[in-house]
Amino acid sequence: MADHLLMLAREAKWRVKNGYYENPPRVYHPKRSLRIAVRDCNRKNPVIAEIKYASPSEGQIRSFDCPTRIAEEMLNGGACALSVLTAPDSFQGTLVNLSDVAVRVDVPVLMKDIIVSPDQIRAGAKAGADAVVLIAELFERDLATTTMSEMTSEAKKFGLEVLAEACSAENFIGLKKLEPDLYGINNRDLSSLRVNLETTEEILSRKDGPGGLIVAESGIETSADVRRLRAAGADAFLVGTAIMKAENVKEKVRELVEA
Repeated sequence: MADHLLMLAREAKWRVKNGYYENPPRVYHPKRSLRIAVRDCNRKNPVIAEIKYASPSEGQIRSFDCPTRIAEEMLNGGACALSVLTAPDSFQGTLVNLSDVAVRVDVPVLMKDIIVSPDQIRAGAKAGADAVVLIAELFERDLATTTMSEMTSEAKKFGLEVLAEACSAENFIGLKKLEPDLYGINNRDLSSLRVNLETTEEILSRKDGPGGLIVAESGIETSADVRRLRAAGADAFLVGTAIMKAENVKEKVRELVEA
């Protein structure tokens, strides 16, 4: 069976080595807090809507559409924050998409990438990101060029918040010592790409978690999924594929926000 996380990490290291992150577009704006946006969201469900055009599991999700127009629809649907893919290979993302969205919106923007090097964090900060995702399994498997603790410190140095992501109870418990701004639980096994919403339920049913704001990620398609994960203890929901597949982006976001 293919190890997709290993392949994604190799792609990311190739991009770093070949200078993809060296000269990102520069955006200047006051940093916006993803943690506060989730905590103080006045909607029923805090939804972080994600702009991505493809994924390793789905292939092409949506033909290219102006990311700023999509961002506007997502915000009109009630999203409290946005996530933008910057990995070009398997996700068809770009740093330009990140910078274009960051300069146009007033909500926090999360840089979504397979982050294995501090170079990526520096690029995200220059391109206007307010937060980054760090995937625990990359560091536990030594697929990154430094430790998760050092990468977290690098993000903080540039004023970026950290969404620390786990896909197992062991990963999740280990995040506490890092003191990230938010904790993510990915319902997708990043090696096999299989999705199981029970992942969030099982992890949050334990009493030894780190506490803090919890973002449920992957496999969220319907309002029933949101209600299920909210009942399990999730505080916010990061949704990409279901929204990007929708004919009406605004209404799909609204459906999830009001679930």
